[in-house]
Amino acid sequence: MMAATAQHAIEALRELERRLPDVFTLEPGATDAELTAAEPSLPDDIRAILRATTGIRIGKDRWDGMDGMDGMDGMDGMDDELVLDPRRNAIGSEWSWGPGETARVILQLATGDTFFVDRDPATGAWGAVFSQSADFFDTWVYCARSLPRFLVDYARDALANAESEADDFAVRFPCESVWDQHVEVTGTPVVELRGTADPDLAAAISGLPDDAVLADLRGLEPPVMMAMKGEGDFQRHGTERLFAVAFPDS
Repeated sequence: MMAATAQHAIEALRELERRLPDVFTLEPGATDAELTAAEPSLPDDIRAILRATTGIRIGKDRWDGMDGMDGMDGMDGMDDELVLDPRRNAIGSEWSWGPGETARVILQLATGDTFFVDRDPATGAWGAVFSQSADFFDTWVYCARSLPRFLVDYARDALANAESEADDFAVRFPCESVWDQHVEVTGTPVVELRGTADPDLAAAISGLPDDAVLADLRGLEPPVMMAMKGEGDFQRHGTERLFAVAFPDS
């Protein structure tokens, strides 16, 4: 799949707002000075997106037709918000036990599902997007290789759903199709990976405890569901941070 750029993401979000103005509203962008003050190491591609918009408000139509589902009664009129603004969403400031301190939470649905973008603490680079299931605490989803890819895919899927469901339209959860797929990545205990001849894998597991669980995401096309068999902290390792590691809850 062709890599999505910041410009692709900006165009996709603007098209989403233009075609579904009752559902999606883009927040104003921020200045370079504001972004630098909030996060000095902000990557250029993310900075470009944030100059155009710092978030997306998702209106009440999100919940149309969902009353009567478990946990959804009375939720008409509730809004979700995808928050990209580093001035508002400093690492660790949003509730979430799963992603760990090297992630930036960007969306938490009323269902409790949490979406977060990986952030490399060494370089400041924003990487892949993941989500944590509120229903299955040992399950995460590798959503997209990058934030621009996640935004492009979400906008595309929302427009496709709107066209196919006509008057019954309700914005679906991001990456919802993953629950209908039959491909699942199962993590492997680190103790079983000791002595590997793969230098990148060996570097990723160096220093990890034997009872940590690792999923190798290299070469996989997201979205992919990961069964990690643990409810502890969730981290990313390796040069491209595509080794996902869950630490058992202690």
